[in-house]
Amino acid sequence: MRALPLLFLVSVACGTLKSAPPVIQPSPFLAPSEGPAAPAAPTGVHEFTGVIITGKTILVNLTDTQAKKSFWIQLGKSEEGIEVLDYDRKSDTATVRIRGEQRRLSLKQPSVIGTAGVTMATVPVAPTVPLPPPSTPAEAEREARMLVSDLLEIGMQQRKAYEEAQRKAATEAARRTTVGVPPAVAPKP
Repeated sequence: MRALPLLFLVSVACGTLKSAPPVIQPSPFLAPSEGPAAPAAPTGVHEFTGVIITGKTILVNLTDTQAKKSFWIQLGKSEEGIEVLDYDRKSDTATVRIRGEQRRLSLKQPSVIGTAGVTMATVPVAPTVPLPPPSTPAEAEREARMLVSDLLEIGMQQRKAYEEAQRKAATEAARRTTVGVPPAVAPKP
């Protein structure tokens, strides 16, 4: 007799557990769910933000400013509904097709703004020239050391320019705050 009510309770409990929808907790290790699948091509405003030329291969960088995504796409290929049709080296423009609409985009010019509104100089980038591969491991090591040395020197020059701009901005700010303010007068003993 006692087994029957216990069996009834177990079957009811199992039945309600089976009919209840599963509770799924989002994992803290996964990216947040973005809902429905994204469209085939980004719909935002696109900018031509970079180009890499290596031998006969040309890669064009397009940035979707609304989706905040960037795409490196090889000339003649397409990715996520964006096709790169042409690149003109002389005018730094790329012709692309986005969702069937053909556009001609100019390369966006870089600008660097320092703190306190100080505009820092941009360093022009020399065109890439394919170099022959090093013939010996010793020559490869020498080239790598020279590259690192050059990069360190450029970094030091940029750091000096940054510090000088900061010094000028601080001096100008101090000058503005002291103009019109009388010097402190020491009390007489």
